[in-house]
Amino acid sequence: MAYKRNNKRERSESTDSGPSGPEVVIELDSKKRVTIRKFKNIKLVDIREFYVDKASGEKRPGAKGISLTEEAWTKLVGSVSQVDAALAALDGPPTSKVKTEARAERVDNGEENQKAVKEEEQDSGEEA
Repeated sequence: MAYKRNNKRERSESTDSGPSGPEVVIELDSKKRVTIRKFKNIKLVDIREFYVDKASGEKRPGAKGISLTEEAWTKLVGSVSQVDAALAALDGPPTSKVKTEARAERVDNGEENQKAVKEEEQDSGEEA
C-alpha cells in the first residue's frame, strides 16, 4: 500500500504531525538522495531529486520523487532479483551515459573542435 499525500491542510493539535526521529540520508549522486524517516508515525523511504536554490544556495527537494512505506520498500527489495534479471536482459549499455562519456573524451582530446572545423569546411565547400 502506497502512502498518499493529502493536499488539504488540516490543523492538528498533536505534536506528531511533522517529521519525527533521526533521518538517515544516503546521497546517490549530486541531485538524488534517499531519506529514511518517519512522518505522522509512518516509516518512509523517500527517494527524491534535489535542486540548488539560487537565492540561498541550499539543496531543496524537487517535485520528482516517491515516498515508499515500509511495506512497499520490503516488496521492492524482494523484487531485486527480478529487476536485476530485467536489466541484464536489456541489450547494450545505457546510451545516454555512453554518449556523454564519449563526448567528454572527444572534448578532452580536442576532437570536438576538429569535428566542428571539418563541418564548416564541408559547408563552405558546398556553397562555392
